[in-house]
Amino acid sequence: MATPVTTAREYCTLLAKSKLLPPEEVESQYRQWKEEKPGTDDRVDSFRRFLIARKCLTDYQAALVQRGRADGFFLGGYKILDRIGKGQMGGVYKAVHNFGQLVALKILPASRARNQHILGRFQREARLLTQLDHPNVVRAYQVGDGGGVHFIVMEFLEGETLGDVLERRKRLPLAEAVRLIRQVLDGLQHLHDRRMVHRDLKPANIMLTPEPVKGKPDATWDQTAKVLDVGLGRELFDEEAPEAQIETPLTQEGSVLGTPDYLAPEQAKDARSADVRADIYSVGCVLYRCLTGQTPFPETNIMAQMLRHATETAAPLSAFAPDLPAGFQRVLDRFLGKSPDQRYQTPAEAAAALKPFDSGGALAAPSKLVPAYKDWLESESQMEMPKELAQKAAALPVNTPAPPKAPTKPTAPAPQPAPKPVVAKPVTATAPALKTSTGPLPTKPVAPRPAPVPARAPVEEEVEVELVMEPAPVMLPVPVAPPRPLWQPDRRDWIMLTTGSAGVLSAVGVGYVLARLLGRKPPEEK
Repeated sequence: MATPVTTAREYCTLLAKSKLLPPEEVESQYRQWKEEKPGTDDRVDSFRRFLIARKCLTDYQAALVQRGRADGFFLGGYKILDRIGKGQMGGVYKAVHNFGQLVALKILPASRARNQHILGRFQREARLLTQLDHPNVVRAYQVGDGGGVHFIVMEFLEGETLGDVLERRKRLPLAEAVRLIRQVLDGLQHLHDRRMVHRDLKPANIMLTPEPVKGKPDATWDQTAKVLDVGLGRELFDEEAPEAQIETPLTQEGSVLGTPDYLAPEQAKDARSADVRADIYSVGCVLYRCLTGQTPFPETNIMAQMLRHATETAAPLSAFAPDLPAGFQRVLDRFLGKSPDQRYQTPAEAAAALKPFDSGGALAAPSKLVPAYKDWLESESQMEMPKELAQKAAALPVNTPAPPKAPTKPTAPAPQPAPKPVVAKPVTATAPALKTSTGPLPTKPVAPRPAPVPARAPVEEEVEVELVMEPAPVMLPVPVAPPRPLWQPDRRDWIMLTTGSAGVLSAVGVGYVLARLLGRKPPEEK
C-alpha cells in the first residue's frame, strides 16, 4: 500500500521513479524550489504546487505522487494526465501520446477483463467503434492492451454538452437549434450506414466543441456537434455493477434503455425492437427542448410520462415561440410521430426536411490529429488478440463498403464451423483500420492486406450502442396504464352493475313473497 511522502526529498525520489520527469530534471527543479522558497524540507505541499505552477506535472499526477504512487502513469505509449471520469464511471482518463496527440482513455477494469465473455464483448464493440469516422461522431482511434490492462483510445473533446448550454440559456433561436440538430442527424446517418442504433439521444449526449471563446456572444455558431455515448455500454466500466447484469439492457425483454424525457414509444415497450427511427424521435424531442425550453412531455412520474409519449400530442410550438415560420410545426410533428412509420425513415431524410430552416454557420470541423500520430496509427504493427477473442470479434458482421476488385482468399478447413465472413475496410488516410498495440513503434508503413470477398453477403445485425461520464440508462418495466377512477365506469362495469342490481332485486322479491306466504294464518284459526 502506498505511503504518503513527508519530505520534498522523498517526493523527488518517487517522482524520478515514476519517470514523469528525468532524474536530472527532478534534481534541477528541487534546487530551484529551495532557492526561490527557502525553508524546511517538510513543506511537501509547497514543492508540489511549485512543480504544478511550472507545468512539470498536472494536478492529478502531483497529487498521486504525494500520496506515494510511483507507477501507473504510462499505458501503451500514452502518458496519463488527468482523470476525467466521475463517480462510478471512473475508468476515463485524459492522456497524451508520445507524438503529442491528446486523447481520452477508457480503461476496462481488471475485474471485468478477467471474465472472457465481458472481455470478448469489449473487444468486439471497440473494434466496431474504430471504424467510425465522421466529424459529428466522437472518434475511437485504437484498441490497446498494455501490461494486461485493456483500453480504448477515444477522441478527447474540449467544450460543453448541449445540456449545459440549455441549462444556461434555457432555449435557442430556431436557426441555431436547426444547425446543431442537422449535424446530429448527419452523425446518426453515419451510424445508420453501419447498422448501428444509438438509443439514448439527449442533450447530455451531444457535445459542442471547441469551448466557447470568452468575451464573445453566447452562441454556438462556431461549434461542432458530436454524438457521444456511442458503443461500449457504460456498465462495462462500472466496478460496482454485478457481472450478471452487464448484458441486461441488451437481452432483457421489456426493459427500457434510454432516458424517459426523450424516449420513443416503441423503445419503451421493447428496446431491442427499436431502430434508427427511435433515434429520430429522440432527436425531435431534443429539438423541441431547444426551441421551447422544456421537453415535450414534462412529468415527474416516469410511468405517466412514458404513457404520454405513446398517447398524447405535445403542446404546439406556437405556445412558446409564436414567431416560428409556417410549416416548421409540420416538420417537427413528423419527428414526433407515435408510430415509426409516421416519422422520417432515415436521419438523412430528417436533415433534408430541416434544411430550409438552416441559415448556415460554421461547418462541422473534423477531428484534429497530430500528423506523426496519424501516420503511426495507419502504419502500426499491432499485437494480435487471443485467438478465441479474434474469432468472436470476426463473427460480428459490420456493414462497411467493400474495396473494389478485392481478391478472394480461401478459408482453411477447420473442425468446427468457421465464423461468418466480414467485409474488411482498407487502410486509408481518412479512415484508418485501427487495432490493439503494445509493441514498439514500426519504422515503415504496413501495407493493407487484401480483403476477403465472402461467397454470399453476410447477415447484417444492428448493434445497440450507448457513451462517457453519464449515469447509467434508466431501466424500467413496460408502462402500464394507471387505474381508472371509480367515477368513470366502462362497459364491463355497467354490465356487472346491471347484473348485480337484477340479482339483488330478484332476491328482495322472492323474500317478500315468502314472507307474505309464511305470515298468513290458517283458516281454522280465524
